[in-house]
Amino acid sequence: MKRLLSFLPLLVISAVAHAAYEDHFPVYFEYCSGTQWKLQNGEKGGIPGHGFTYIHGLCKDYRSSYPQVIPCSEVSPELREKYPHDGVGVSLDKNFSNVMWVAVPGRDLTFYGESERKPITHADVQKVIQRVIDLKVFQDVVHKGEKPRSLPFNSPEYLEAVADETLGTEYAVAWARELHCARIPAPVESLPAVAKFLNESNNQYKEGPGYEWSKVSDNCAHLAINSSHAMGINDSIKTSQGGIKKFFNMALPTNTFLMYADLSALKKKPSLRKLEKALNNNGFTPVQVGSIIENHPAFPSGEKFNTDDLKVLTAPRPKSPLKFLATPEKYEKKYMTPQNSDLKANAEMWQAHYQKLIDKLSIEQKGSVLEQYLNEQLELTKAIIVAP
Repeated sequence: MKRLLSFLPLLVISAVAHAAYEDHFPVYFEYCSGTQWKLQNGEKGGIPGHGFTYIHGLCKDYRSSYPQVIPCSEVSPELREKYPHDGVGVSLDKNFSNVMWVAVPGRDLTFYGESERKPITHADVQKVIQRVIDLKVFQDVVHKGEKPRSLPFNSPEYLEAVADETLGTEYAVAWARELHCARIPAPVESLPAVAKFLNESNNQYKEGPGYEWSKVSDNCAHLAINSSHAMGINDSIKTSQGGIKKFFNMALPTNTFLMYADLSALKKKPSLRKLEKALNNNGFTPVQVGSIIENHPAFPSGEKFNTDDLKVLTAPRPKSPLKFLATPEKYEKKYMTPQNSDLKANAEMWQAHYQKLIDKLSIEQKGSVLEQYLNEQLELTKAIIVAP
């Protein structure tokens, strides 16, 4: 039997509620799908939208100028003081060449550009661009965009151009897009594996042939799915498949949100037998207290982005016949209940379930890893419920 791995509001979660979540779940995986973006000049992004992840407990590795990540517990005190953050946004872009993804320090910068919700001005844009330059988000990143290619690599002008072209996709994503997100607590032991996977994903392009994005077989959703697989949350998905095989390994950002919601927050609560099997195989289960879904509306239209009438593509899901034509909006309308989206209500629901399972434990299961897990989870729900 594998040892038990340790675990270190309705629409928009407030900063206070978010801090409470992190107090109880110091390691978690969060996936968000975003709608297309539109500039005020009429330019539009692709209708499939974009997907990215935020992993709390993983940090940008500032020992390397090239994008790499590291468990936050391994960051030196000096670097932690200079670049304080407790999680990292990981986002892929089709215009990257020598990397697949960049690391954005902190959830607030990744989601909200460290800004309150308001119409964004050109001054706000310049401020956040300087912020990501100071944080070396795009240092040593080759970008295929026309303007960056015309400038000296890694020069201040180059970095500003890359930051401008990726705003609303790699960072400050909610400035440009409505977000549909699923959060899943994870064991602290999963961090080295996902760091290794992500670093190797980038390193293969550091010196060799450039990364070639594919809307069908190698995109932002593929990277997210395989990142959470490295954390033990779900099955992996094959990339760069040729011929007909690629159509059996497609991944759209919106469909991926539905997948994460189905396998965690919306999945049927496990019985003793299923929970024991999950613990034996993997040490934890994504179907647990703290697995929730959220919606983050795009910021109001401002001087750069037009956030009215944003569209996104969701494909039919043959593997989910009862939800064949589901969309994020339909999911949120039907399933965005307090129990699935508010942490305290979620904990109250799980407290009753964990107690029910504890009451059903057989004599043989007393003192087992299963009982230990249930007691720890029950105490966690109680702590969440009584927290201010």
